Amino acid sequence: MAISRIGKRPVEIPAGVNVVLKDGLLVVKGPKGEVQQHVPAGVSLKIEGKAAHLSASDDLGRSQKAYHGLVRALLANMVKGVVEGYERKLQIQGVGYTFRLVGNAVGFKGVFSFDRPFPLPPVVKAELSDKDTVLTLRSVDKNVLGRITADIHRMVRADRYKGKGVRYLGEQITLKARKGAK
Repeated sequence: MAISRIGKRPVEIPAGVNVVLKDGLLVVKGPKGEVQQHVPAGVSLKIEGKAAHLSASDDLGRSQKAYHGLVRALLANMVKGVVEGYERKLQIQGVGYTFRLVGNAVGFKGVFSFDRPFPLPPVVKAELSDKDTVLTLRSVDKNVLGRITADIHRMVRADRYKGKGVRYLGEQITLKARKGAK
């Protein structure tokens, strides 16, 4: 019987964090907020002291046992999120290109010929730099934050010839030579 090496490791639960698994829903509450995640059948949670131990049922198939390590990794990310939170930064580059916040949505000035705001879920909080070229997104949910930043990055992808567009802060774009360059 193969058991996940990642799934066997306990997840440390800091003070002030509450972890509950009830009816297939894993709920983690902490000082920064609450995160929920559905857990497949056959994965159980046992809390001993300040550590959470996950186990997979022996009568599960091989594909179902693969969820053991996944759920452990998700639980560790959830605990870290409600204690510290996650942060991603996006940078926009180009003459006249800036981010702007419109309510709970991110707008792009100078990029499109029409107003095209990108709505943010309530879990994600946005903040702009002083020149409106760096957008900082913060959340307690790592999955949602990663998906939102990837969607914004994909929406205004950096151009390969001029380098204009949205990129992750610190991302290097290799510019292509123009057609007449030798």
